[in-house]
Amino acid sequence: MKVVKDLFKLLLLVIITTIVFIVISMLLPFSEGFQAGSEKADPSGLLFILLVHTWVCITLFYIIRHSRWRGAKLIVWLMLAYFFVYSFMGQIETFFFRSAFPLLTPSDIFFIAVANGMVVLAGVPLGVMLFGQKQNEAVYGAFGYERRPLPSLPYQLALIGISYVCIYFLFGYFVAWQVEDLRVFYSGDPTGHGFLASMANNFHDNPVLFPFQFVRGVLFGVFVLPVVQMFKGRPGQLLISLILVFVSPGLGLAIPNFLFPDTVRWAHFAEMITSMSLFAVVIWWVYVKVPHTLEKS
Repeated sequence: MKVVKDLFKLLLLVIITTIVFIVISMLLPFSEGFQAGSEKADPSGLLFILLVHTWVCITLFYIIRHSRWRGAKLIVWLMLAYFFVYSFMGQIETFFFRSAFPLLTPSDIFFIAVANGMVVLAGVPLGVMLFGQKQNEAVYGAFGYERRPLPSLPYQLALIGISYVCIYFLFGYFVAWQVEDLRVFYSGDPTGHGFLASMANNFHDNPVLFPFQFVRGVLFGVFVLPVVQMFKGRPGQLLISLILVFVSPGLGLAIPNFLFPDTVRWAHFAEMITSMSLFAVVIWWVYVKVPHTLEKS
């Protein structure tokens, strides 16, 4: 009976967050070019939107049901962590590569982040109301944040940043860049070059890309810290939660849109799902295993 109730609540959460997303997207003042492109969108996109929001809601359900935090503290920190990973960080990269999307204005990119973010901002408090356990605030109070030992944190964040750069370029080349349509979309050249030659071209044409991705990796590590602390002492549940959270942005690429040709979109989809799943595992290892290694050294 409890499973049936949870499934009904989950379906309700998916429907409400999808309605919120659609309404907010309709109300936001996107540019004329963006609106014109959106009008040509594939109607099947609604099905993909529902599927993506189902994943988001399953993620919320899992974290809320298994987190050792409760109530207002859980709502505030989960909203912040998931909003930044799911919405904010992806649009930072869109802004960085905005020259590839001539129809997008800076305000369009901001409004996309808002529309996606509202799914989280509406879904978290409603999810806590539907799935939250009995209120039992820890000694840190409703909004208190348990501090991590600081000596190891800078090393952990640096390691996460470096790992993200490696994962980003490896999967970007060996997964996405192997698709000819994607190479033409970004460079206009269908010719594929070797990995080292591609890295050299990136460094020559856009050297700031490397420190930019390092900073993004560090920010991912910072923003996900609340989730890490929600599952302190529960490494298995933490790993599942991190994978659920980090796969979420990539799933959004399943939604048809006018910004990418389908082949390019699916290439990025495969790249994001695989790379961010691995990155979630790396973050888990850095936060769970590295402190013990430093203590022994």
